[in-house]
Amino acid sequence: MGTLRKRNCDAAFVDDNDGVRETAARDTQNNDHYRERQPEQERKRLNENVQQYKNKTVCGCIVLGLCVNTLLYTLFLVQHPGTPVWFWDAADGLAVVTLNTNFTPLDPSVFSSFIDSEKSRHSLYGVLSWKVAAVSWSWVQPKAFTALLPEEGISAQPGHVWTLLPDTTKDNFMFRYGPRGAVAVVRARSTDCLDVCFRLHAEYQLNTPPRRPLWFTPAAFIGRVVINTTDADVKYFSMFVPTHNFLNVDLEWLTGPNEDVDMEVTITHLPQMTITTDTMNPNELNWKEQIQQDEALKLVGKTFYKYMQVEYHNFTEAYSVASSERQPIHSVVLWGVLADQSC
Repeated sequence: MGTLRKRNCDAAFVDDNDGVRETAARDTQNNDHYRERQPEQERKRLNENVQQYKNKTVCGCIVLGLCVNTLLYTLFLVQHPGTPVWFWDAADGLAVVTLNTNFTPLDPSVFSSFIDSEKSRHSLYGVLSWKVAAVSWSWVQPKAFTALLPEEGISAQPGHVWTLLPDTTKDNFMFRYGPRGAVAVVRARSTDCLDVCFRLHAEYQLNTPPRRPLWFTPAAFIGRVVINTTDADVKYFSMFVPTHNFLNVDLEWLTGPNEDVDMEVTITHLPQMTITTDTMNPNELNWKEQIQQDEALKLVGKTFYKYMQVEYHNFTEAYSVASSERQPIHSVVLWGVLADQSC
């Protein structure tokens, strides 16, 4: 897999054809295609900022074998130094959480209109050769999942929303498209467990020099974790790219040195990209307080997308509401979905 450009984290991918593992997170200071074209003085300042960022301690990780080895600890503990130390001592034992990955590659026919060009074939190598997940499973210490918990701990109420990972790229580093970062919400709580839903936005670079850039942008990653705050037992974890919309991943690549004229773009369907535990069904727990998962994810979506704070209706509903409220109808026709980074 490639570099998590918007999180500045490292990730490796396996080329299924030749078995060569490539580390995609490279220093690209000498390659203008892998960064925004900016004045030299500004570049120097940005590179210094990036180097300072790299020197910060990354306090643990949740392995996403499909695409990332470092998740959500980046900057989270820097922003929230008190995050929940009350949970860590109990999680320092030998217990581990087993995470399993499932990945179905893109249908190669998606690129049939592009591969006639030798330049496009060369640039599409990173995705056409990606057949399997980098790892099929991994062990993770329970304390890594504390990065997903609110500072309030067990006292956090359902519906409480907070930022897991802030947007660290805005206006200063590899700026392309929003939204960025990660936001979480408490869905439910019992006397000793929290059910947390989260949404993560990321963009990946699948190629490394000398191949030209290939950006891979999923619609989003939707996650859920259920943790017992008494004994640090991770009862459930899942993270996946939603597949209910047909268009859920965007790909952009260069066939030449000029981004204005050498950029190719397509949007298509990613069948499967998930990471899960084999533990219990979280819906079997008796929750003291809770909101529905759809409601929880809407709260998260409103943090990313201001337009979601406005109520939308399909045409039939809109006509009825407009008639009763004596209001005009503003109709919008879209190719994709607004609440979707790939669109």
